[in-house]
Amino acid sequence: MVLNALPAPAAGSVRRTLSLHTIPAPEWAEGLRIAGTARDLVVGAGRSRVSATRELAVTLDARSRITDVTGEVSRPDALIGASPVSGFRAHLAGLPEPEPSSLESALLDDLPTVRLVSGYALMMEMPELARAGGRSPLIGICGGWAPGASADTRTRAGVPLLESAPPSPPLAQMLAGPGDFHPEPAMCPRSMRRRRVLDVAARPGGYDVFEYFRDSYFDPDGREGSLHEYEVHARVAGDGATLEHIEVVPHALPFPECPLVAPNAGDLAGISLAGVTTEVKARLSGTRGCTHLNDTLRFLRYVPALAATL
Repeated sequence: MVLNALPAPAAGSVRRTLSLHTIPAPEWAEGLRIAGTARDLVVGAGRSRVSATRELAVTLDARSRITDVTGEVSRPDALIGASPVSGFRAHLAGLPEPEPSSLESALLDDLPTVRLVSGYALMMEMPELARAGGRSPLIGICGGWAPGASADTRTRAGVPLLESAPPSPPLAQMLAGPGDFHPEPAMCPRSMRRRRVLDVAARPGGYDVFEYFRDSYFDPDGREGSLHEYEVHARVAGDGATLEHIEVVPHALPFPECPLVAPNAGDLAGISLAGVTTEVKARLSGTRGCTHLNDTLRFLRYVPALAATL
């Protein structure tokens, strides 16, 4: 079930919003154009201020190599020729810029999974690509692709994995106020969009955290459907880094097994968010996790820096 409304950012909080818009160039298997926008909004009692914004655009060729980078990028030369697949995040970590907690870093870090999820668009637009008796190399990568689960059996049967996505409300209808999310590029048919919301709100003795994640697909008629959707509710200690409690609510997901791994996020209670990427990999690997749930949880690494601004 898709989520229909997002909470308004509370007074005494900071909201980070991020979106990446992906279109085929000109077809999904021939390359991608990815436009990213992001904003940090500090919310006061009756007044809010934008503390940071970022825009960038990246073009990938058919072999997933970066061929062009434009916008507000610290080191475009260090990205040309790189490929946002395995090892790309390590490549980013080795660069002197951008600063790891920055909006630029957040946008670039999303390129590998945005590239990966574009494959769902190809599945829906060309279901005839399914082949009988096949076996996907993704088996075992996450709960949705567990051996014997729906994705595995459908792949073996040679039937389409995904033919459509459940309709999702326009983001503008989900917001409590028009300024609660940053301006995005206009929608276009045959595209994909990733959106993130991360709220960090001060409370006595610590912080409350809300996070929202959605990958959606716009079909040739411009209808938007949710592919992956999660919300996260968490409590963080007064140091701004120690995770005291976390609860994940799954919404629209491609396979019936996907939501079953959400309770496993509770294993992260007690960790330092400075090391959340490592902890997620260690505790929620393989079929105990979900590629997009893990990606949602990794985004909590920005909580300490956002908390420090309050």
